[in-house]
Amino acid sequence: MNPTRTTHRRLAALALSGAMVITAAVAAPALVAAQEDNSIAVNTATDDLGTYLVGPDGLTLYYFTRDVTPGVSACFGRCLEAWPPLLVGEGQELVAGEGVTGTLGSVPLGDDTMIATYRGRPLYYWWEDVAPGETLGEGVGNVWYVAQVDGSMPENPPALTLETATTDLGTFLVGKDGLTTYYFEADATPGVSVCEGDCLVAWPPVTVPPGNTVAAGEGIPGVLGLITGTDGSTQVTYDGRPLYYWQGDTEAGQTTGHGVNDIWWVADVSGSLPAR
Repeated sequence: MNPTRTTHRRLAALALSGAMVITAAVAAPALVAAQEDNSIAVNTATDDLGTYLVGPDGLTLYYFTRDVTPGVSACFGRCLEAWPPLLVGEGQELVAGEGVTGTLGSVPLGDDTMIATYRGRPLYYWWEDVAPGETLGEGVGNVWYVAQVDGSMPENPPALTLETATTDLGTFLVGKDGLTTYYFEADATPGVSVCEGDCLVAWPPVTVPPGNTVAAGEGIPGVLGLITGTDGSTQVTYDGRPLYYWQGDTEAGQTTGHGVNDIWWVADVSGSLPAR
């Protein structure tokens, strides 16, 4: 086995168990290459997968099908450990190589970090790709694909489309069968659910099957995402807040979970909790 790959896999295993090391292992070569002349070259490679983008280090770049809002990344936390983004530093410029026909750009990823985009889609590396020409991230989870130069991805119809409902409580998100969805005030960290055990019995998470996506209906201005819930399910988030149903709601239009224990609230489309 290639000793370099073995080292990277060990680092990645640590990252996926909570150690924040994998970004440096994969993303650093791109940043070093970019800093030499203050430019970040994005080029193309061609093989049996088609013609796709590669970073300045020659490593394959990928799209994430859960990035459903143009220019917005739905990858955060542990996702970014396995899929380090192509970063754009202050004063750095993305340069399109031969055959790169779409528009390169950058959008915020966190406070002061910028991630490169192509045709509005954020670009990422995959931790297992350690040499040019490797495309081991293709098809991972049925949601990650090499960044085709034409911007295309395999079709993956959403398993769930969230809609809105409006009552005297405001305008909020509804899920399957029109059931009201809720925020849990204790979920203080974006993209992380702390509801587990008996909590999940009373407040089932809004989920989609593994490898599937979620879509936003009309009137939903925020960003939908997916995380791994405390029960291992693929849980839907809105602006980083995990979403739940309430066992007491049995039909569309009911909002009996609103205000339970003064910590559960209908999932307002503004993404905010009631003012205290």
